Amino acid sequence: MGRVTLKEVAERAGVAIGTASAVFAGKSWVSPGTGAAVRQAAEELGYRPRTRRAAAAPGGMIGFVSWVSDLFSPANPYYAPVLFGAQQACAELGLSMTYEVVQPRGDRLPLCVAREQVGGLLVLSSAPRDQLRRILDAGVTCVLLEHAAEDLPVDHVGHDDETGGYLATRHLLELGHTDPPPAVIAADERALPAARRLAGYRRALAERGLRAPAGYVRRGDFTSETGHEQMAALLGLPVPPTAVFCVNDESAFGALAALRERGLRVPGDVSVIGYDDIAMAAHASPPLTTIASDKELLGAQAVWHLVQRIQRPGLTGRDTRIAVRLVSRESTAPPR
Repeated sequence: MGRVTLKEVAERAGVAIGTASAVFAGKSWVSPGTGAAVRQAAEELGYRPRTRRAAAAPGGMIGFVSWVSDLFSPANPYYAPVLFGAQQACAELGLSMTYEVVQPRGDRLPLCVAREQVGGLLVLSSAPRDQLRRILDAGVTCVLLEHAAEDLPVDHVGHDDETGGYLATRHLLELGHTDPPPAVIAADERALPAARRLAGYRRALAERGLRAPAGYVRRGDFTSETGHEQMAALLGLPVPPTAVFCVNDESAFGALAALRERGLRVPGDVSVIGYDDIAMAAHASPPLTTIASDKELLGAQAVWHLVQRIQRPGLTGRDTRIAVRLVSRESTAPPR
C-alpha cells in the first residue's frame, strides 16, 4: 500500500501540510487543539515521521528553489552559472542538491520541503514571506540569494550591487557624459539588486552635483524586450541621452537593438553599459561594457553559508556581498 505521507495526515486533520509538519517539528506557534488533531490523524493512519538527516552530513540533501514571478524567469542565462556554482560546492562537500521552480499558486510549499527531503534550502529570487516563515517553522534552514528578509533568521548572499551601479555610472561620467548625464534603464525596486544598482547610479551623479533629467530613469523588468522599449522611449525625449546604464545585460541587448533600428552607432552616438557580464556580453555587437559579478561564487557561497547555519543554528544572520568589477569593452566611449 506504500508509506503514509504527511500530506495524507494533513488532509485527515483538516490542516495545511506546513502546519502538520510544524506539529512534528515541535513548533511553539501550533495551538494545542491543532497539535492534538494532527497527532490523532497520524495515529489513525499509522504515520511515522521521518528522521531528517542533517544536510551537512555526507550524502545529505539540500534544495535550491525559486518562485516564478514577473521579476524572475528561470530561462534567464544569468542563473545557470549560479546553479553550477552551488552544484560544485555541494560536490566538494559530499552533498546532493535538488532544484525546483515553484509556481505562485496558493500556499503550496516546495515539494522537497513538503516531502521532508531536505534539511536546508537555497532560495533564489523573492519568495513569498509567509512561505519562508512556514519553511523555517518546518525546521528547514534557509539562505536567501539576491533578496533579503531582515526579520527572519536567515543569511542573505548577493553581489555588491550598490557599488556596481556606482562603478557603471562613474565610468560613463569619466568618459565625459555629463551634459546630459547618463540615463538608466532600471527595474522594479521590489527586486533588491535593481534597487541597489539604482542607488549606486544616483550616488555617482550626486558626487558630480548632477541629477537625472526628467524621463532619464526608466523602469523595465530585466528583459531584452523592456530594454528595447525603454531605449526607444529615451530616444524620443527632447534631449536624448548620450549614454545609458542598463541594470542587467539582457536589457542592454534590447537597448542595442533599439539603437541599431534607429541607425545610431554604439558607441559613436550612444554609449551603453550593462551589468552581470553573462557569457553573451562579450559577443554582443559591439562587445558590451558591463559590470562583472561572480555568479558561480554566489551559488557556492550560499551553500557554504547554508552548511554553517545547519551546523550552528544559533548563528547571527549575515548579509554577505560579493565584490563586482568593471569590464570595459567596445560599447562605451567619450561623447562626440
